[in-house]
Amino acid sequence: MNKKAAAARGADRISDLPDALLQHVLSLLPADQAVQTSVLARRWRHLWKVMPALRLVGPKTRFATAQDFDRFVNRLIAVRGHLPLVSCEVEAYLTWDDYAGEPEEPEPNLYFDSWIQYTLACKVQVLKVVGDAVGCESELIVPLISQHLVNLDVHHVCMEKDSVDFSSCPVLEELKMKECGLWVRSMSFPSLKRLFLTECNFPVDRRVSILAPGIVSLRLLQCGGKTPLLESMPLLETASIDLSRYECKDKCGGCTDESCEGCHGYPVGSYRSVLLNVLSNAINLELKDQPEVYMYKRDLECCPIFGRLKTLLLDMWCRHVDMHALVRFLQHTPILEKLTLQLRSDKNLLCAGRGERKHVRIGQSFSCAHLKEVSIECEEKLRVQDKVRQIVKILNRSGILKEQITFKKLPRPEVYRLVAVSPRAFDDNWSGGE
Repeated sequence: MNKKAAAARGADRISDLPDALLQHVLSLLPADQAVQTSVLARRWRHLWKVMPALRLVGPKTRFATAQDFDRFVNRLIAVRGHLPLVSCEVEAYLTWDDYAGEPEEPEPNLYFDSWIQYTLACKVQVLKVVGDAVGCESELIVPLISQHLVNLDVHHVCMEKDSVDFSSCPVLEELKMKECGLWVRSMSFPSLKRLFLTECNFPVDRRVSILAPGIVSLRLLQCGGKTPLLESMPLLETASIDLSRYECKDKCGGCTDESCEGCHGYPVGSYRSVLLNVLSNAINLELKDQPEVYMYKRDLECCPIFGRLKTLLLDMWCRHVDMHALVRFLQHTPILEKLTLQLRSDKNLLCAGRGERKHVRIGQSFSCAHLKEVSIECEEKLRVQDKVRQIVKILNRSGILKEQITFKKLPRPEVYRLVAVSPRAFDDNWSGGE
């Protein structure tokens, strides 16, 4: 039968595909939609049961109540049994902050932990867990014990244990956590190679210790609370640290309080580096913060040597360009090959340049023998000519030629465009003059 004849008679060409391919296609669907394909034909009746991936997602949009979602998932698990899973995604039912529940209506997400435990029992290799993003944080209570879990992706989940130890997951290589509450004292990841923490919250009264000796790639981006204390990471190759979130507690605007770590630091000899000593093992490094954050400056006092570092990106704020810190970095990166400096505006852009020294004397000489490329990136319409000239002068003194330095414009965030407008622009009686 030719193709035209088959099409004319309405032949089911999808069913001609092998079972393995059909199971893969079904794995891309949310679990409830995959189950619905069982009514298409006799062959489809049991295909969903042996899918290599399971997506328990979208409960709020597909189920009228949390109880409907609970019943569906629990029934699916009972029928499917403990067949192996390659990957699974488990999403909590979204509630609201004022959720109280009717007397006869049980609280949602009662089975959240048991579903996670089920995936581990099915020898899942890649697991994504999404907690309640709009209501009460979903606490991860179930112990993570698996000989098969390789990748774990966690969103909107909190941990309130004294210590979090992933030694019961001996083959876990990658952990991603986003918008999670990490209310712990220490975290241990013996087998981990990649750790990505994004917009997570740490305690404000203590530093969480992170022990991950096998880490190769690290991202710590826009987290709140006290910056965690990194333990030894001798295999580290790539790291990106962004301390620019407003809720970061390692900052000070010059309060002069005797107990302030930003103003006075620690007694001589008692300070322990929080980040840079460990990050000094990196080959590629990105460091970003906001003007009031003192963490990098404090850590630099420990004088770590970045003996393997080849590429470095520093995010600098126009009013707070610390030439001494820049020189200190260059003095301690003996084989650095590429340097990127990003100059940005800050919330005090209108006051830029007031009260700061126009010229900075650099007493100690240094050389950047391996530095081949320097990129200076500035936000559009940002008046930093003096800053740039200072930077170029410092680089020239270290042996960097002007031909090795390139300039690039960065788009200015909308929030800073609004801040940069004079407050008098909103005064109806202001004519535009001084």
